Amino acid sequence: MPDFTSAPPFVLVVALLSSLDSMLLGYDIGCVSGIIPFVQAEFGLTNHQVETFAAAMNSFAVVGALVSGWIADKVGRKPALFMSSCTFAVGSVMMALSNSYDMLVYSRYIQGFGVGAGMLVSPMFIAEVSPAKFRGALVSLGEVSLSLGILLAYCLNYFLSGVPNQWRWMIGLGALPDVLLALRQLFLPESPRFLLSKGKREKATQIQRRIMRPMSHADADAELAEIVKTMDEEDSGSWSEFLQPATACALAVGIVVAALQHAVGIESIIYYSTKIFHAAGFTSPSMAILGTVIMGLIKLAFESYSLLHVDHMGRRPLLLYGAAGLTTVLALTGASLSVKLASGTTGITMSSYAVVLGISAYMAFHALSYGPCTWLVLSEIFPNSVRGKAMGIATMANRMTSFYVASTFLTLSDKISWSGAFYVYAAAAAFSFVFYLLFVPETNGLPLEVITPLFKDPVTLIKTNLASATDGTFLKVAAQPPKTIAKLKKPAKA
Repeated sequence: MPDFTSAPPFVLVVALLSSLDSMLLGYDIGCVSGIIPFVQAEFGLTNHQVETFAAAMNSFAVVGALVSGWIADKVGRKPALFMSSCTFAVGSVMMALSNSYDMLVYSRYIQGFGVGAGMLVSPMFIAEVSPAKFRGALVSLGEVSLSLGILLAYCLNYFLSGVPNQWRWMIGLGALPDVLLALRQLFLPESPRFLLSKGKREKATQIQRRIMRPMSHADADAELAEIVKTMDEEDSGSWSEFLQPATACALAVGIVVAALQHAVGIESIIYYSTKIFHAAGFTSPSMAILGTVIMGLIKLAFESYSLLHVDHMGRRPLLLYGAAGLTTVLALTGASLSVKLASGTTGITMSSYAVVLGISAYMAFHALSYGPCTWLVLSEIFPNSVRGKAMGIATMANRMTSFYVASTFLTLSDKISWSGAFYVYAAAAAFSFVFYLLFVPETNGLPLEVITPLFKDPVTLIKTNLASATDGTFLKVAAQPPKTIAKLKKPAKA
């Protein structure tokens, strides 16, 4: 198993700096989860207004993803990351100073623009500068960073729960690192693949040699030459390339994979965890917030495990394990909530503990699979010439799904009960298992340029995936790729 810490030192530094966008997003998600009761009380918000406030960031992240995807392809990956940091900082400061519900929501819109940009560009940038054998772990740093941000926010929520204007302090503290992140532009290089796409071969060679140290210049140049060769066989990067069969299929798969990450309810459960624990019988605010801290610890631990093993186990097995696990625990958690609410017993019961156990298992399975593997797969399956545009579309699907799920959770729980909402998410998880089984290939260890052609013939892709599932070889795909993939030496034209 390759140890990601043995990646070229400069690549590791670049990946760490790029992944910090996710930590800020995680901090915001965890922060909002803890401040919702205080904001709702201060502004007298209805459940619908709470949903709108929580989900507002995701609605405008769609715009941020599309704009940053265009900027990433036209101007560069670095300017898109800079835009992400600046807009998130502005939105955070405005939100901390908000004196009305409308200003709260408008501030979340501005934050959302930055989130959409960061979620698109960061994994794409890391994937483009990382050697293939370390790519999985390095791209997964983003999700580990997100979990670290969520845990940090949960801990601060707990320790500041008795402080006046707690929610304003929480938001304000999150704005400070945004300004520092803007300065990382002084250290980050531009993506060699982007430079090559703009005809800047000499500059790309300099950066490739720099980021691949201690590899020899000859080895770095040979890898760059292979990238050039495969890029020459691609189209120019116009929108018409999406009409090519392989690219169109890859985009369709990417859109669904992006949407499924949130269709199973992760952001709703994080945002409204204190309300879920309250429904389960944990009526003390401090106890409910403490429950979120435990969730954050579990999420960080399992995403760290995924980081260390994704380049050994592969992307597809982790997604399948996660989908099967989520389907089970969501159904069981829904049943536990049903028993608790039907009993009419107030306070903490055995069903209450079952709900906590179910939520904890949910966080573990999602952190092991959907969290890191979604963005890793998306950063790998699109051709270089339209990767920014394709990632923009996929990120738009991701954020739209997140917005819809987060903005309907409380309403859904009112209409079909708390347990009913969990059953809906369980059905989404079951669907995702079937989709991953049929349409998501294993990409572990493959050069980026040979991955999109795997989608050229969807029937062959499905047959290969089913064959690896029925004979059990998908469990060993990282060590021994399927023959149809291993034989693919260079990409066919998409």
